[in-house]
Amino acid sequence: MFRFWLHYHPLLILLVLLLVFAVAGGLIHWLQCISPLRERIAKCALAAPTFVAVSTLFALFAGFLLANVVAQKNRALEAVQNESAALLTLIVDSEAARGSGGAIRVAIRTYAQAVVADEWPQMLKERSSQTADRALLALMREVRDGPGADDVKSAVHSQMLTLAQKVADARADRIAIVTNHVQQFAWTALFVLGFLTQFAIGMVNLDRAAANACGIVVFSVGAVVALWLIAFQDNPFRGPARVNSAPLQKVIAAAAAQAG
Repeated sequence: MFRFWLHYHPLLILLVLLLVFAVAGGLIHWLQCISPLRERIAKCALAAPTFVAVSTLFALFAGFLLANVVAQKNRALEAVQNESAALLTLIVDSEAARGSGGAIRVAIRTYAQAVVADEWPQMLKERSSQTADRALLALMREVRDGPGADDVKSAVHSQMLTLAQKVADARADRIAIVTNHVQQFAWTALFVLGFLTQFAIGMVNLDRAAANACGIVVFSVGAVVALWLIAFQDNPFRGPARVNSAPLQKVIAAAAAQAG
């Protein structure tokens, strides 16, 4: 399924869902109650349990997708917190690197600025930033070439290398979350099950056109609300409850203070 509609503002996402289910519901109602095929379709009327079975599948898929979306958001929040914590600790440890400490702090600040200014907007489009890639490589090179002349400095250097790797791992997790499109199959299944449920509701009320339309409308409104609440959280870095870049902005401020 195309994912472009998930990039819209939450209100536009709601309008897209309303339009899709309204069109599908209207076509189903026309086919079952108005079209020339209505008499043939009437011979295949379904019992109410059929609708229950299909709607239960729809509810289960929606529940699983919501659980996955919540898990992704928690994972994204953890990745940002781990990334910022490692950078802040790296700033403190860089004080032990007398000669190269300033260069390391500059590299940290440059990387954090690249993430906030360039990569964050790219993540809204489910992409990473080449500027942040280069800044991270520069930071890791500065840490690699840092202190290591004696035993004390070697211990600090080893810890700094570990922290730099934690930064890289946390960023990789953050990028993997927004570039993984496996959920598009779940969205496709949800829409198909939603249309099947609309059709099954109509097949239960073939003898009454008003009841047919009312049943389809009631389910469609409920489905739209449920899918809308999931859809605008599909990317944890978008939407009203998004994961923001505040922790990395604190890293920028801390690095600037140390430089001053």
